[in-house]
Amino acid sequence: MGLESWGPQTFTINYAYDQVRRVYDGEFSLVFSVLWRCKVLPSTLLTAWRVLENKIATRVNLERRRVVVENSLCSLCGKEKEFSSHLFFVCSIAWRVWSLCFGWLGVSHVIHKDPMSNFLQFRMSQTLDSVNDVWGAIWVSVVSEIWKHMNCVIFNRGVVDASEVFALVQMKVWSWLHAKSRYISFSYSDWVLNPLACMRLVP
Repeated sequence: MGLESWGPQTFTINYAYDQVRRVYDGEFSLVFSVLWRCKVLPSTLLTAWRVLENKIATRVNLERRRVVVENSLCSLCGKEKEFSSHLFFVCSIAWRVWSLCFGWLGVSHVIHKDPMSNFLQFRMSQTLDSVNDVWGAIWVSVVSEIWKHMNCVIFNRGVVDASEVFALVQMKVWSWLHAKSRYISFSYSDWVLNPLACMRLVP
């Protein structure tokens, strides 16, 4: 984008931001239209939105805002800098949570470290929108529970446990689905044993 493209408009940071967002409007619109359809709690959606927009308070983001932190290493694995992409998708603990999730769903998946690309890839092709809404809810739940678990480890001296995070994901998505629709009849044990079959029963 050259200077001539600004036209008579006075240059401001806000104007530049609007122009850049307009270039990527298609991608942003798709990501967030899918996100807002997820059958989850508003507070959980807010966490997911912050992850997608890189507005979550990771140690690296806190340092960028000139907040004093002990160090910038990941609070879960302690091996690499705590970027959003690392904390939610690359960290060995997060990787374990996603692996448990993929095993439960019976799928193989390449984990993209870019949050938006990861979210858009976490869908099934040639299936009902209602099914993909559940997939979206699972994604939202995974990033939300990783975030909660990290805070528990930091502030409540919790023990890092990927299996616990995964179990909470299973339980919370099931409870959200039941809270959103009175037509859902499958039990929690059905959901744990055969999630794909249960998804097809979601109206």
